[in-house]
Formats: sequence, C-alpha cells, structure tokens
Amino acid sequence: MKLALVISSLAGGGAERVMTTLANGWAASGVDVALITLAAVGIDEYELSPDVRRISLALSSRSEGAIAAVGNNVRRILALRRAIARWKPEAVVSFVDTTNMLCVLACLGLDLPVIVSDRVAVTACPPRSVWRWLYRPLYKRAAAVVVQTLRGAAYVRQLTGRDAVVIPNPLKPSASRSESGRAPAAGTGAPTILAMGRLVRQKGFDLLVEAFARVASMHPDWRVVILGEGTERANLTASIHAAGLVDRVSLAGFASAPERAMRQADLFVLPSRFEGFPNSLLEAMAEGMPCISFDCPTGPKELIEHDVSGWLVPAEDVAALAKGLDMLMGSAELRIRLGAQARGVQQSYSLAAILDKWNRLLESLSERPAPRVVSDRAGDKARSHG
Repeated sequence: MKLALVISSLAGGGAERVMTTLANGWAASGVDVALITLAAVGIDEYELSPDVRRISLALSSRSEGAIAAVGNNVRRILALRRAIARWKPEAVVSFVDTTNMLCVLACLGLDLPVIVSDRVAVTACPPRSVWRWLYRPLYKRAAAVVVQTLRGAAYVRQLTGRDAVVIPNPLKPSASRSESGRAPAAGTGAPTILAMGRLVRQKGFDLLVEAFARVASMHPDWRVVILGEGTERANLTASIHAAGLVDRVSLAGFASAPERAMRQADLFVLPSRFEGFPNSLLEAMAEGMPCISFDCPTGPKELIEHDVSGWLVPAEDVAALAKGLDMLMGSAELRIRLGAQARGVQQSYSLAAILDKWNRLLESLSERPAPRVVSDRAGDKARSHG
C-alpha cells in the first residue's frame, strides 16, 4: 500500500501528534508513506520515522485580505496536487477541516480516494469565512469522513447529510509504560496537578486557574503545572498573578514527550471547552493517572466512566471543577482507585488496534461508495453513557 498523509503542519498539537504516530506506525508495518505539510519543516515538533517520506510545501503564510487569501489558496491547491500526483498514492488521508477541503480540491480528477478527518467538534469550532459554505459540498466529495467519537459523527451527519466513520486516536507507543502501575515512580516534590495542551481559549486553562484558586487555600501543598505554548500565555500569566498563585501555578512550555511529567504528577485535569478526542487525557489515563475532565464535546465521556475510570464534571462549570479538584486532592484512596481503572485504555486504544480500523476502512473503499458509521468498544461505551 502507498499512502499520502496531508496536514497543515507538524507544529505542536493533538492532530499533528496523531498524524505523526499513524505515519510512523504505517511505515513500520511496511506501508509506503509520504507526509505532506503546507508549512515548512522548520516548525516541526514531532519526530517522523526515516521510513516516512517528508514533503513540505512551505506555503502556510498568513494572507492579508480576501484577494491575497484566494491567491494563496490557489497556490496551495496546485502545489498539493503536484506533490500528490508525483507520489502516486493509492489513497490520501487528510487532517483538519480547511486542509481537508484544500485536499479534496487538489485531488479533483486524480481518481484517488480522499479520506478527510475532522479533529475537533465541528459544531464548536466551525470552518470560517468561505470555507463554511464549502464544507458540505466538499465533504460530500470525499471517499470517507473520519471522526473520533459517535457524537462527532452525529455532528458531521447534521452538517453534511452523510455518515462518518468513527476511529479514535491511538496511544503513542511507549516502551516504558507500565500495564500494572505508575512507572517509573511518582514525583518526590509537592503534589502536582498536571494539565497540557496549546495555550488557546479552547483548552480552558483560564477555567482551571479559576477553579484551583477557589480551593488552593484548602490544599496549601498542591501546585499546578500546565504544559504547552500558545497565544493565551500572556492572559494566563495575568490571571495567575491576579489570583495570587504565581508560586503555585506554572506555565512550563511545550513538551514533545510529556510522559515524564505525567509520571511525576499526582492528578491530571482536562479543562477544555471543546475537543475532538483529547490525546492528553488518553495518554494520562494510559499512564495510570487519576483524571478529572469537563464533559465537553467531544471525547471525555467516550474515555471516562464517571467515578470508575475518572471524574467528569459539567462542561465549563468552574464550581463543579473546583469541587472535584477538592475531592481528588483530598483523597489519595480515590486517586489510586481511579488511576488503576484508567489504565484499561491501553488495549482499547493501542496503535495496533487503531491502525487496524484505518486499514479496514482503506480496504473497504473499493467495495462501498458511502461508508457507514463504524462502532468500536469506545463508541459502544459512549452510547451506553448517553
């Protein structure tokens, strides 16, 4: 098999991390893989296998005005078409809505199946400007649409009138991950709450700071570490100062391999306003961390069974998050119980299991014109919990 994978960039982010993981996994299984980005290689944050062909178009600069945007997108479409045609893949897999639409346009007339994949809840973060009008007709032209959750599939059906294939994100392979306990060991300093993601409004770190501020005085030994970079750093820094938490909440920057921080922390929190499928939460659960998350669209409910494998609170409810943090910080027994159950994701979301779902989809494209929703263990659990 020969595949072309397309994404805007390999800068730090969940979609970028997943595409890198899939590319490396396919390459290790003998698939010829080219990974094409609109951006230059210089901003890559994730490491590709040497067996993956890396193609950079270096055409991701911002456009000043509508006319410039049209011209830049025409150049992207033509360059992407040339790159795909030269590689001669059997199928194309594209991530993230705008890049997906560019990819569909680039492949018109090439007689190639194009699989597009939304990586966030599209109703919470819809395409902007002209792309919102092109979303439905261009997604209808794709050979398949992939989403990570059943709720995500429902959103795609609502907006496009077609069904989507549900394939969750895979766990990043880890030779040192323990299947039976936290490994190698918890940290020896102050007890730590860990959060991670891009410093953008979507990730809700401002809500975490507010929630922690409400209970910090009751747990004076605890601190918060937030891994990631982004445009909200200045605003978050100001919020931390205003809350008097400078010595207890730190913005620690981007980490391409956050496993060490997870193994040294005592509690993981996902305060996102919306997601597609939260990689950080999945990784934390696989490490046996006790986790608390907003029940935001989409992903946390598919991963966490409340009070069994983690703790869910209503989306954007700061008071509920503060109450949950207070409960978990105050009970080592509860943290141990939730962390032990959380490790169950290791098998359900292994790279081998997720690649098998992608491979079955690829094999099916010549057999059926309109893929139906594919369920799995994670999807079944999501259905049973509402």
